[in-house]
Amino acid sequence: MIKGNISRVNFLCVFIVLFFCETIISQEWSLAKEKNGVKVFTRKIPGWGIKEYKVIFQVKSSLKKVIRILKDVPSRYHWIHNTIEVREIARPNSDIVFIYNRINAPWPVSDRDNITKFSFSYPSNKSVRIDMQVIITHAKAPIYDGIVRIRRLEGHWLINAKDNGYIEIIQQCVAEPGGNIPDWLANSAAVDSPYNSMYNLKKYIER
Repeated sequence: MIKGNISRVNFLCVFIVLFFCETIISQEWSLAKEKNGVKVFTRKIPGWGIKEYKVIFQVKSSLKKVIRILKDVPSRYHWIHNTIEVREIARPNSDIVFIYNRINAPWPVSDRDNITKFSFSYPSNKSVRIDMQVIITHAKAPIYDGIVRIRRLEGHWLINAKDNGYIEIIQQCVAEPGGNIPDWLANSAAVDSPYNSMYNLKKYIER
């Protein structure tokens, strides 16, 4: 009986070690694309079929200007990749905004849309954090026929002012596109789409 208990304990210990090893490995970032000063990293994380991405770039600007642009909903037409429609749903205060966004998808894939709550916070006078929270539905943006609503998304932005006059912008996000899209296709879009959006944003800030 004692020997059986020891065997079960040993098995449990091995299982725990393997679980944590797998978790650590899955959290290693891999550089997926680097072009025009924009870097895109991806990693596999537990519980998600699609990879999480992280985009990093720097732009010559001021913290005030970058935050003003990110809070300006109509300006998103200029930089979000493949956006067909973007509009403000609600703004309870100056640091919280709910945004509806519809993304054009190539045929035969259905267009995707989402409602995201953006919450701005200020850890210091040189940094801003923006947390993203997906909202399934809203009175001003119900579920539309023929459009797949993104129902699962986690992410945030980190905006840091550097001493050299540059602003470092980091966007980190993972989102399930929904519908019948193969993981390999979704993972490809998880590199190209954020790259294009952040490169567009970089150019828009610099204009």
